[in-house]
Amino acid sequence: LNYYLLEAKRQNIALELLESERKYVINLSLILKIKATLQGPDVKRSTKERSFFPNSLRYLVQQHVDLLHALQERVLSWPRQGILGDIFLKLTNDENNFLDYYVAYLRDLPECISLIHVVILKEVEEEIKSDLYILFFHIVQRIPEYLIHLQNVLKFTDQEHPDYYLLLVCVQRLRVFISHYSLLFQCNEDLLIQKR
Repeated sequence: LNYYLLEAKRQNIALELLESERKYVINLSLILKIKATLQGPDVKRSTKERSFFPNSLRYLVQQHVDLLHALQERVLSWPRQGILGDIFLKLTNDENNFLDYYVAYLRDLPECISLIHVVILKEVEEEIKSDLYILFFHIVQRIPEYLIHLQNVLKFTDQEHPDYYLLLVCVQRLRVFISHYSLLFQCNEDLLIQKR
């Protein structure tokens, strides 16, 4: 009985992760929509060259659309011993630039925020600007959110389970990444909270 309860719990957490990824991809595409409207003909030519949006954004959107599909495929046909760790193992692998693009995003963001603050301030309703800051904030928080999701799955994964070791490695990788860039995370969070 205990085994089935654990598996049911794991499946629920996997479904929550899938749902949060779906919402996240929607948020990312909203940013691209806002980006498209802001780069319309109304924004002065002189500001065209300087980007209001981190360059890594397009790449991140693509990566997360792929991740969403991978999760959907896996979670919606959840087998008796469902596995998630391998998906995140591939994502956080050194050969994959996924985490590097998050670092690039965190590094570019402060400058983008000050540009948006100064330049777009005059041309866009406050509401769009505050929406944008909230959406930017979601991106800053996404990697720490993955850590929480995967720790939750791990909590309900038996040590004998084929997913156990994979999840363990992913959780370690994300912890190391977050602590390594903790200042960068903190600085961006503070900046966005302050602007909001």
